[in-house]
Amino acid sequence: MVVLAVIALVVGIMTKTSVEAASGLAGTAYVAGHGGHLAIIDLATLKPPTDIEKDRVVITEAGSEMEGKIAGMDFAAVKKAGGSHGSTLIGKTLYVGLLNGNVVTYDLATGKKSAPMQVGKKFCGAITGPDGNIYFEDMADGHVYVFDPKGMKTVDSMPVGAAVCGIGWTKNSDKAYVSDMPLGKVYVIDWKTKKTIKEITDPDMTFIHQLSMTPDGSQVWVAAANEFDPGLKPGTHHPYLIVIDTKTDKIVDRIEMPDTIRTHDLEFSRDGKTALVTGRDYVHKDGVLALMDVKTHKVEKTVSLCVSCHQPNGVQVTIDDGAPLLCGLAIDWKK
Repeated sequence: MVVLAVIALVVGIMTKTSVEAASGLAGTAYVAGHGGHLAIIDLATLKPPTDIEKDRVVITEAGSEMEGKIAGMDFAAVKKAGGSHGSTLIGKTLYVGLLNGNVVTYDLATGKKSAPMQVGKKFCGAITGPDGNIYFEDMADGHVYVFDPKGMKTVDSMPVGAAVCGIGWTKNSDKAYVSDMPLGKVYVIDWKTKKTIKEITDPDMTFIHQLSMTPDGSQVWVAAANEFDPGLKPGTHHPYLIVIDTKTDKIVDRIEMPDTIRTHDLEFSRDGKTALVTGRDYVHKDGVLALMDVKTHKVEKTVSLCVSCHQPNGVQVTIDDGAPLLCGLAIDWKK
């Protein structure tokens, strides 16, 4: 019996080690969704969330990005509180932007969350900037709202586009890149003057979401989900990751994704070898986290983040045509 127990223990350790080696990552990912909660996934095991109590962080009620005000236009409003959409992590505190322009903080250590704080109108991305402030991109008025996490207040807002969704900075912070969702544009901004110096467009960017800078600052990867064609007409394009060179501000690559991974946000591993991509799967009515090899552009693994938890717990999505839509990605990397 002792021998069998030892063998079982060794096999268990070997299995765990092989799983961790397969992902090569150590940390916890928090993925916001329209359901008003964030899915939690251990990056070492990549086990799909299944426990409705332990595998999610509940922030608010459900809501949809394609309702209310978008790019200054009014669409039918169903929910007033709105779902969660983007978050950023400072220390052990998540700062979550909601689809009604509120910000809620969530303490990962204690499980306590703050009362909603009104900051903007309709948030997409939430990114910690090089100055330590948090930048919330607004889909209603096209502004980037600057929030001071120490003073817990809005300190500035920048008009950029129509309905902005993501922002990223070069390593020396001389330039910033901001994505505009319905216009399919990426604005290049001189960060000293806060003036737009270039607009990057492409036929394969018809409806885009967030973006991310590679760790070395040489490239910006843009999540071009392309759910819609120009003018918010029905989409006819595949989803892509569009790669922009930060020296030339030109597109240097277009990575076509499967239609089951409508790209929304992405983060890079600290060594820059893996891209972690949140995607919307309208085919199977799911949301996924995909791990891509940055060099080969091969999707190494796809993990269900919604159906894996909804199905066993009898949860049925009643908004967004029954598809649970994932959004922003925040990662707590282990040191």
